[in-house]
Amino acid sequence: MIRTEAVYLTTIKGLAYKQKLKAGGTGITVMTPEDKAVFTINKRDGSCVPYGVVDAGVFTQTVTDEVIELTKGLAFRRLGNITKVYDDIHSDENPVELEIEDDTASIDVLASAEYREFLAQYTDKNEKFSYQLMNKDLMQFASKSSVVRGMLDEKSDAEQIVRYIIKSKAADLARNKGMEEDMLTAFIETFDSMDTRSAFKELKAYLRGRMSRKKG
Repeated sequence: MIRTEAVYLTTIKGLAYKQKLKAGGTGITVMTPEDKAVFTINKRDGSCVPYGVVDAGVFTQTVTDEVIELTKGLAFRRLGNITKVYDDIHSDENPVELEIEDDTASIDVLASAEYREFLAQYTDKNEKFSYQLMNKDLMQFASKSSVVRGMLDEKSDAEQIVRYIIKSKAADLARNKGMEEDMLTAFIETFDSMDTRSAFKELKAYLRGRMSRKKG
């Protein structure tokens, strides 16, 4: 299963983890010794949306807010199913999985050198992946790149410039020739799925700002 490490909650006795969905986006599973709830993530506001039957008296707004906060910045890894919540209390051994991304997927982002190097480069002192660090570094790369400057002069699409920046930076960190286009697409989608919004939002805003200044 492609998911994050599990985190223990304080608002209720339980744990939670994020999981990558085959259809795109992110799901969150919350487990207690007695119950379990599955949510998808609203990409617009980052809130939890119940999937199936959820006991609202147990899995309250306070609980889901804590889940979102604790799982923020956790990276996807290939980890096994969780079959118990605490050492002495087992959970359902057949959890709802919301079409979780299959480990046999043809494009294995998690096994790539580029993914490993991005995690190593932009993981902060709290052992969480830092979107702020990543975007800051990518913006610095963009500000110094003559290729990016040329693409801006030619009024290239912002998404294409972002793809060039990510591909170039990943190749630099992994010391290789760079990802093929299909891998690059999957790479970007994986980081977007880890966040509750576009992982490269600040980079895109920076590029659009430079584009606007050129038009002016």
